Amino acid sequence: MVMTKLIARIIVLGLALGAACVAEAQQVVRVDLAYRTRGTGPAPDFSPKGMQVPMVDVAATATLPEGALRPARTGVVKIGPGEASWVHVMATADADSPKDLCRIYLDRNRNGNFADDGPAFVAKPAPREKTGDVWTSFSNIELTVSYGRGPQGDVAEPYTVSMWIVRQGDVVPDILRFSVGSWRSGTATVGGVEALVAAMDSNNDAIFDTTDMWSVLEASTPDAAKKVLSIDEARQTERLMFVKTGTKELVLQFQSFSPDGRSITFAVVDRPVTKAEDRAGDDTVREERPRPRAKTPFTWETKLAETQAVAKKADKRVIIDFWATWCGPCKTMDEWVWSDAEVVSVLGAGYVGVKLDGDLEKTLATRFNVVGYPTMIVLGPDGKELGRAVGYQSSKQILALVGTTR
Repeated sequence: MVMTKLIARIIVLGLALGAACVAEAQQVVRVDLAYRTRGTGPAPDFSPKGMQVPMVDVAATATLPEGALRPARTGVVKIGPGEASWVHVMATADADSPKDLCRIYLDRNRNGNFADDGPAFVAKPAPREKTGDVWTSFSNIELTVSYGRGPQGDVAEPYTVSMWIVRQGDVVPDILRFSVGSWRSGTATVGGVEALVAAMDSNNDAIFDTTDMWSVLEASTPDAAKKVLSIDEARQTERLMFVKTGTKELVLQFQSFSPDGRSITFAVVDRPVTKAEDRAGDDTVREERPRPRAKTPFTWETKLAETQAVAKKADKRVIIDFWATWCGPCKTMDEWVWSDAEVVSVLGAGYVGVKLDGDLEKTLATRFNVVGYPTMIVLGPDGKELGRAVGYQSSKQILALVGTTR
């Protein structure tokens, strides 16, 4: 029995020493993060895609707040860890804009009453000249999200969103969209170097976890406060961060966020990789830069029916490029892919091209089941679809789509 206890103590001591060695080899850093929102300082230069909130008509028997007129619709902004943190929203018209949902009322105290939460957020509807849609946008709406009880009582944190409603024709909108406008940031000392740390909610759910983004940058970097919030520096949590300490580059690996975003934990790890090597794969046009540019651009038409008629007569295929003016990858492809000499040569030899603005050609976008931009579709001379690609495509990917030989 004595021998058994002695062996057990030796094992426990060995495990403890092993854990101590691991802890010594891997520095763990915990950083307090503070709530930030847009104001006078730097802000993120990117935001996640907006979330949709379905809305239904407010009951005909319900009394509207002062100044609100019908049409009036209501829905639920589902943020935070559970229903207790969700926020009910009501959108109504008013005397100045009787056709548009231009007023937003929020049940901030979550008591089912929209009349005791302060004044409405009011916006002026703005028609889009190109599409004819009417957009009503509400910026910097600060909510409070409850995260339950902690060691020191109830945990609640502010969370800023922007909301917008789009009216098409005379139909009363049944969708409200929102996107987060706040983030978290703090400072840390890593390997004796002061660093800025930032965290961005990537999916508008007001819960910080492994689905979100983080960024770490030396405070001595020129314009560091702005750069640490940029899409050039921020990455998903499975990606590494780097801090320079003289001639050495420390590698940081994400471990966890607190769900309320008040803290982040990461470790300094031994990885045989530099920041330049790690980020090289993120440069989408690195392979395009050395490729020759076409001296004469490929001709794009703008009418599908006419393009198909020309293709049928010439026994050529049709390539459709569904794009949008707000689409960043579309602009990148215009600059680097559609100007590529080999791409232009192949398209010119066997294709007729047509570019269709998805915001204008909504009927065609629906007909071809376009769900994202850009979308490239190849049709045969008979109009039959032969292939498609969605999202940014490199020159090599486009050549694979259209085929270097026919």
